[in-house]
Amino acid sequence: MKSTRFSLFFSLLLLCSCQPVSSTTSLSSSIPPSSSSSSSLQPPSSSSSSASSSQASGDGIVTLYSVNDFHGKVEQDDQYPGFLALQGSIKSDERYEKSSLFFSAGDMWQGSYVSGYDKGRTTTELMNAFPFSAMALGNHEFDWGVETIQENLAVADFPILCANLVEEETGQRPSWIQDHVTLEVEGHRLGVVGAIGADLESDIKASKLEGYSFTNSRSVLQASYQACVDEGAEMVLLLLHDDEDSGYTNLIQSSGIGFSAIFGGHSHQFQNETNPEMPYVQGGADSRGYSYLQLDFNARKVVDIGFETVNREYDSFADTAFQAEVEEAVESVPIETLGYIEGNWDTEATAQLVVQAMFSAACEAYPERNYSEENLIAAHNSGGIRSQFPDSSRPYPVTMKDIQLVSPFDNEVWVLPDKTIRASGMSYNYCYPDASTLDGTDADVVLIDFLLDMYNEPMYDSEGGEPILGEDGQPAVIYDIIGEYLSKHSSIDDPLRPSDL
Repeated sequence: MKSTRFSLFFSLLLLCSCQPVSSTTSLSSSIPPSSSSSSSLQPPSSSSSSASSSQASGDGIVTLYSVNDFHGKVEQDDQYPGFLALQGSIKSDERYEKSSLFFSAGDMWQGSYVSGYDKGRTTTELMNAFPFSAMALGNHEFDWGVETIQENLAVADFPILCANLVEEETGQRPSWIQDHVTLEVEGHRLGVVGAIGADLESDIKASKLEGYSFTNSRSVLQASYQACVDEGAEMVLLLLHDDEDSGYTNLIQSSGIGFSAIFGGHSHQFQNETNPEMPYVQGGADSRGYSYLQLDFNARKVVDIGFETVNREYDSFADTAFQAEVEEAVESVPIETLGYIEGNWDTEATAQLVVQAMFSAACEAYPERNYSEENLIAAHNSGGIRSQFPDSSRPYPVTMKDIQLVSPFDNEVWVLPDKTIRASGMSYNYCYPDASTLDGTDADVVLIDFLLDMYNEPMYDSEGGEPILGEDGQPAVIYDIIGEYLSKHSSIDDPLRPSDL
């Protein structure tokens, strides 16, 4: 992920303070920067005497909020604040008013067991209850294919937007996705356009994006902006699933299109760029933060922009009805203990468990090949390891919830025969054994099919390869492989430890 000039400073601030990280930039001398939300269990008063709050009660000042890269973090746990703390923190924000609108800059569904169990349907229903007003497509919305996007579109009470999605057969945006929406807020008309980074095709399995692509054409966004204006929009917001520093974001900011501001996403960073033409803000990821904008419709300008971290203790400040819906969603997912771990698990140790599980699965699937560390290597892309197993001083019962936080994507596990191993080509992957020990030799490779199905330059071609099959005769996916490994190699009396790997 790309770093920004803000990330180090705010990481240090978070470690040194009990208060949540806050970044706010006043773009008008009449509205000074506001302070961080209090970490006390008493939420800030909605009748705060700050200038931004007092002006928001009238005078055409409207506050908008955005969530990006939520990745299905519905439930609160040791690592993630969850949906309730997210809503409670936003509604405790001193800028929040009942007229405030909520948006998403994409990647909402994929990334947890609770959300992935029904491929984002439950998360979409919870977004209805939040309630969100619009969402941009992110690259991970494509993980389950276009049909699943369409199914969740039918569930959503809000529009899902992507102006620059192109159907290759027609050269046009497909009819099933909107490019924009115009909303009324405080008696004013707000236009909202959604888009995705034009180079993010490489972050999606090619088979899941087959027949579609993302265009960087200025005219596409210009047409969407103009459609909002034609529908009476006084200001137009862009929901963009792309990083502040990307070429596409920079292209848009210098395009001359009249977007008032950009709510961004994708890189999981806290970013706040006060570009005078088109400011950009992104609010972290995984329910840990949110971003906000204050628009002055009378002056037709952005007057405040920033981000906040979520206070996990604010879950009790979420709406009562929303609390009930989240609790019901979490409780509806079946949970089974698959194995036990113990000790201190960092990302490296967790990833080693994953690749050793793949190695072991290949050995068991093909006993006749007499696999060893001299003729087989396992590879999992580093970007696909999204979390780490929890530390524990006693045997910890691992469930599919824990596993899908680590490797949540529906990647099949394939075995390829007789491939030349290049350590340099494996450098962006976790491997077992270390790729340098087999550099230049021919060996079999067990890997997730994302590395075969990349939009640009797959690691290997799949010739001669085949997926490992599960007990049901269907291709096994990575999180099931991990679960089976834990079941066979750990118990409550003999939990798996990082030192065992």
